[in-house]
Amino acid sequence: MSANASTPRRVARVIIGLITMIVLVALFAALMVLPGPSTWVDKVAAGNNAIDRTVSPTQSDAYCPAPMALADSGTYGDSAFQATVGDLTTQARYASFGSVYSASAAEFGGKSSSDSVALKDADTTDEDDVKTASEAIDQGSRLLDTRMLTAQTGTGTAGAIASWASEGDLKGVSAASCVTTALRESFLLPSTATGTTQQLIVANPSTKPTTVDIAVWGTTVAGRLTLSTQSSLVVPASGEGMLELSAAASNQNGLYVTVSSKETPVSAVVRVVSMDGLTSKGSDFATPLGTASNASVVPSIREGDAVTAYLFAEADTRTTLSWITGHGLVEAKDLTVNAGKVSVVDLGDAPKDALGLVSSAEDKLFLTAKTTRSGDDGQADFALINAGAAVEFSGLTLPDGVTGTITLANLANTETSATVHAYDAKGNALKSREVKLGANAGTSIPASELASDDADAAVILVEDQSKHVGWGVRFTRDKLGDGKVAGLAAIGATPLMPATAHIWARNDSSIVR
Repeated sequence: MSANASTPRRVARVIIGLITMIVLVALFAALMVLPGPSTWVDKVAAGNNAIDRTVSPTQSDAYCPAPMALADSGTYGDSAFQATVGDLTTQARYASFGSVYSASAAEFGGKSSSDSVALKDADTTDEDDVKTASEAIDQGSRLLDTRMLTAQTGTGTAGAIASWASEGDLKGVSAASCVTTALRESFLLPSTATGTTQQLIVANPSTKPTTVDIAVWGTTVAGRLTLSTQSSLVVPASGEGMLELSAAASNQNGLYVTVSSKETPVSAVVRVVSMDGLTSKGSDFATPLGTASNASVVPSIREGDAVTAYLFAEADTRTTLSWITGHGLVEAKDLTVNAGKVSVVDLGDAPKDALGLVSSAEDKLFLTAKTTRSGDDGQADFALINAGAAVEFSGLTLPDGVTGTITLANLANTETSATVHAYDAKGNALKSREVKLGANAGTSIPASELASDDADAAVILVEDQSKHVGWGVRFTRDKLGDGKVAGLAAIGATPLMPATAHIWARNDSSIVR
């Protein structure tokens, strides 16, 4: 066969090959762009074409704030007029409960683990599974890292710090629980009048920076306020960011504040310090609120406390504020809470037998109380107390150096009971007490009554099967400033319940391309 005869065949094969390649490329492109047939996609056998799963993480982080501090600690001017923290002392205690295999507290954002404090169980043969640790803190915040074998009721960690001073501009007692991370946290805060500083501190324990949105509502108008400063805050990875709320929303009798992060869970607290010229008027940490509720109780109030209530609701509602006592409720005030506006109610001095403050509302609202005590020479101290959460298991710790009194309040219209378990600083079980509470009644137990002959009660666990009991601990410091300095603080219980998230999976053939 001649070369001239084979040439058309070669040309034909080339043309056919090109056409075939073009067709294959076109088919591949179509498969990548167009959704495939529904028969090619696995079906999800569930109601409404979806599967619902509830999951619980077995690792958690909690932020324990640094010692109480002044917003301005400059050393300029006459030394007699310089702000000073005085003889401030701070102690912290941490405890884990249940199925926790590893828990430790370390300097927040620290590069070295040399200052890490591991929680330990002094007696591994008992059934309580309570691990503890404590430390004195000079400066800096802490991160409480927890690893659980399983996420279940009665498992988790709690921690608290307490600061006190008898000299300087922070006279009194301040305290805070360690705050778990969340995508959204909210606060009810007192007045931002002249002489008060409110430092919002946001901590980001993750390895990537984040931006949080800050929204504020006040007492002058309904609706979100336009801030004098920025309404967002950039928080670095493994770092903290700060915003002065008293400058951002000045001259408000109260604030409701939300801190929102879109992707990275954060923790937040607010340091509140009040001065009248050179006279200390108290300081305390504000910690995040729980959930809004129709029935709320603020524990740890005592006869003679000057009490101011702060309320916030998203819808107009009526509520009745009552003192809770050992024999029931004593009505204090009936009022309307306007939507989107902080309501501030001066309730005067708490009456005899008062143990807490109860709100019974038509719609859900948030409740916080400020309780104040006065010392000599015009000095005063206050505690910011949120409504307590009623859950099946909850716990808290009592740092060294302060005296604690436990308050339990029953929100139900029927009698109920709860069991209080006490442990010493090493996690050894001390005493357990079943507490019976009348309808809408409360009781108080000095922590000293749960101590043994050779060990103080340092950790408290409350088991409440009814889920109707809100509780907390009131801290004082014996003979602070030879008894001339008023000092009080209070912390709420930390729920020891598994955090849950719902995940839905559904059939959607359009996502297969």
